[in-house]
Amino acid sequence: MDPQSIRNQFLNDFGSSTKDVARCIRCGFCNSACPTSNVTSAFKDSRTSRGRVILLQSIMENAGNLDPYSSEFKDLIDLCYSCRRCISACPAGIPIPDLMSHARYAYLKHTGHSNLTLGHRIYSQYGKFDQLGSTFAPFSNWMLKRKIFRQFMQYATHIDSRARLPDFHRETFESWFKKQPTSNGNKKIVYFVDSFANYNEPSIGKLTTKLLQHVGYEVIVPPQRESGMPAIEYGMLDEARKLAEYNFKQLKPFAQNGFRIVCSSPAATFLLKSGYATILDEKFRDISDSVIDLAELLLEEYNHGNLEFTRKTPEPVQYHYCCLSKALSLGPITSKLLDAAGCVQTQIEECCGGAGVWGTFKENYAMSSEIAAKLAQRVTKDQTLLTESETCRLQIEGHLNVPVRFPLELIADRAEIKTMS
Repeated sequence: MDPQSIRNQFLNDFGSSTKDVARCIRCGFCNSACPTSNVTSAFKDSRTSRGRVILLQSIMENAGNLDPYSSEFKDLIDLCYSCRRCISACPAGIPIPDLMSHARYAYLKHTGHSNLTLGHRIYSQYGKFDQLGSTFAPFSNWMLKRKIFRQFMQYATHIDSRARLPDFHRETFESWFKKQPTSNGNKKIVYFVDSFANYNEPSIGKLTTKLLQHVGYEVIVPPQRESGMPAIEYGMLDEARKLAEYNFKQLKPFAQNGFRIVCSSPAATFLLKSGYATILDEKFRDISDSVIDLAELLLEEYNHGNLEFTRKTPEPVQYHYCCLSKALSLGPITSKLLDAAGCVQTQIEECCGGAGVWGTFKENYAMSSEIAAKLAQRVTKDQTLLTESETCRLQIEGHLNVPVRFPLELIADRAEIKTMS
């Protein structure tokens, strides 16, 4: 295939987002916010956030004879791990992470999914992987802690043997929820659980349910699949669209009937609120107005007098304002909740470098560690550290060796709501 045909095919698969590529004026403000643009290996402009957009502009403008299907091009694009910090820094608000997802999609359309590692394919269908791990728990947990198995897994999947991975639980949240008596709340709400709170840490789903019931809701848990963030990040947009269509089909009737949809995971909140629509298809916007993050809902109920905090002794905490929480502007909301609960907080905004599961791959582990080291300088180990992201918690605990809690756990503690067994 001649260079012009290669360029045309790539741009055709890249789609209409080329208009956003063209809007970049190359100011470089995105570099200041991008974690991978501020590491020791970012010595070339092509390894920065601005550089990645310029690469796409060069292909559009047919400058430099770049091959968008080369491994070198893909490696540079993959330095973006979709933290979304660059969007607020960009004067034009260009969604650079979305452009990188479309670039990966165009790359895979031509080269095929065989160019993805086994680890990428596992993560892109993490709901099935979690279900399998849950089915064989606790044996699966025992295996994942064996050094020889982790070394083999690193060889086979590129998932680094040092990376912190979550445990699995035999009893899932959904199986537990089906056995619970129907609550008699005077209002109803739909809970989108996502995979982590279902298979890896059901206590999150249980505590969310208890909090919702405490403030007067009857909780509804419809059939659902994982929200699908890794599939989007890796450019597997067709697979991500199938996940979105399934979840959309299950949730749309509730949204049409005036029900709100609450999420306890910032990744799920982001995708249901805007990610599905902006990255995959505008039609998914039909449910976005019905979606609310758990922190938003709890603050709302506190303001209405339905949530009271009975433990009054001040407690110093550090709140890690993670990347997706920043994208959702959850920081001020969570801070108000923590203030109401009597917490004396310090906010930490440095990225942990986990970036979902990006930091677990052996080719990214060293860079992820370097980014985490900047966060470590801010953490005080004698204070409770909080974060809303499940994967950020795994990253911080693995690299900084400090325990991390979710804000909802502390809020429940301060309201003296016990975790359900």
